[in-house]
Amino acid sequence: MKPLITVLFCIIIATSACNKTKSNKDCTLVTITNAAPGCPGWGITVNGRSYPSRNIPAAFQQNNLVVCASYQLFEDMTLCACCGGTWADIRTIELRD
Repeated sequence: MKPLITVLFCIIIATSACNKTKSNKDCTLVTITNAAPGCPGWGITVNGRSYPSRNIPAAFQQNNLVVCASYQLFEDMTLCACCGGTWADIRTIELRD
């Protein structure tokens, strides 16, 4: 019985170690822009509309770069000269396939 349990344990470990992380399929093609309204200037353009974002990684801060991103839009209620309006909270971002 012990050899059987040991073999099953090894198979489980081996198959779980071989699973590759799957690409995020819940993403949308967006364009990175440095002309988004808001203080940082960086944002995303979706369907012709630009949304500023505070959390675009530096590696993706390239104007007109098309990426696959999952994001959530939210209303920024901050009162400052370059704040307020609809912003994008980037959840995941990766180069498109």
